[in-house]
Amino acid sequence: MVGQIQVIWLCLSVSTVYSATHYLKYFYTALPQSTGLPEFSAVAYLDEQPIYFYDSSTKQVVARQEWVKGAVDADFWRRNTKLLMDTEKVFKTNMDTARERFNQTSALALQKMYSCEWNNETNATDGHELYGYGGEDYLKFDLERERWIAPVLPGFMTKLKWDADGPKLKAKTHYLTHTCIGCLKKYVSYQSMLDRKVPPQVSLLQKEPSDRVTCHATGFYPDATMIFWRRDGVEIHDDVEHEETLPNGDGTYQKRTHLTVSPEDLQKHNYTCTVQHVSRQNHITANRDSIRSNSRKCNSSNTQRQHISIIIVSLVILV
Repeated sequence: MVGQIQVIWLCLSVSTVYSATHYLKYFYTALPQSTGLPEFSAVAYLDEQPIYFYDSSTKQVVARQEWVKGAVDADFWRRNTKLLMDTEKVFKTNMDTARERFNQTSALALQKMYSCEWNNETNATDGHELYGYGGEDYLKFDLERERWIAPVLPGFMTKLKWDADGPKLKAKTHYLTHTCIGCLKKYVSYQSMLDRKVPPQVSLLQKEPSDRVTCHATGFYPDATMIFWRRDGVEIHDDVEHEETLPNGDGTYQKRTHLTVSPEDLQKHNYTCTVQHVSRQNHITANRDSIRSNSRKCNSSNTQRQHISIIIVSLVILV
């Protein structure tokens, strides 16, 4: 009996893939000159995807997702570049201030994270702002009480100073509860309009006949995907190793799952790799004559006895 390997893409319509709560997060980082890295960088995230980036080397705000260019006005990039150039100067000064507060001879990394969140079902909102120095919490903003919290003693002097500036406290509260939420809703609305779903490209890879077989899915969006193996129709786990889902440089994702199987078992049994994703709603069948080899040493006589069928099917699951 000639062994057969199948790759199946199951395209799901699952209501739990997209969370009702969305986040807009900003991360600022200032580093000492000795690191050799950009002394200041800033990145903005919508949920878990970076949408734009700035650092002190390029001195320019750059889009990390193509779609975000259509979600902002034409002056957005110039305006935010100037804003972050000014923020860079302030942040470096704050890093020196933190060094003095901690009574250190050389500065450590200073980080800032601020974010807002919005639930599009309940319309509930929230906001956060946090400073970290040397990998530890330094200052936190209490949005409900409109005051700063100093988790460590060196941050207490800054807390008192910032708490005394009532107008700035009001402005920060307004930003987290109104301005930031407005931007978040705009991004979510624009992305929902695009309804971006990119299907994965799936390959089966094997270096040598005795090596494990890799089921590789890449180029898909969003990142929610599942890969599993079956032998003769029965799902298997003991000989399967899953890797984490990783981002590609273009905003899509990739994932690998490995099957350890002997050449003899590969001939005797029907092995199926199943890839679940939300992107396809049609049914396509394609055949190949062999596992795609990622090694020039692969024996052609071995690959000819292995058969792959790639099947894309539509499946709806109600949760």
